[in-house]
Amino acid sequence: MQIKKILEAGITGGILLFVTMILTGFVANAVVPYNILDIPGMRPATDPVSVLFFFYPFVISFASAILFDFLNPVLMGGIGRRGVIFGILLIILITIPNQFVIYTSMYYPAGFYLSSILNGLIGFPLFGMLCAWIFGANGLEKLKIEAGGI
Repeated sequence: MQIKKILEAGITGGILLFVTMILTGFVANAVVPYNILDIPGMRPATDPVSVLFFFYPFVISFASAILFDFLNPVLMGGIGRRGVIFGILLIILITIPNQFVIYTSMYYPAGFYLSSILNGLIGFPLFGMLCAWIFGANGLEKLKIEAGGI
């Protein structure tokens, strides 16, 4: 495990996912207006526990950076290809099950679902490209580069 790269990807990826979460929330709210604080069961903004909501992107990014470290040797291609493939994997593992559970068990406004789906579709491929850039070429790609120099 490359702890330094995992920490770097976790912190910068958390910031990236947080920013995409905010931006996709604005976009979704512009298309289908809703107020997240009016949703039944949501904690008020003054509740100190509400700050944990802002740690969610960092938890996802650290766990995903560990997963990327394991999968990096088998991902082929450049930064863009490896990043998008990893992003699609995260969409399948996180966004789709998350939306299924929320949609089948809760009555939320359409803008909430749109925001979460856009966040997954945009944020996770960007996060994958960030991880691919931070972790650099995988073992097979490094070997090809070295062999090409002989």
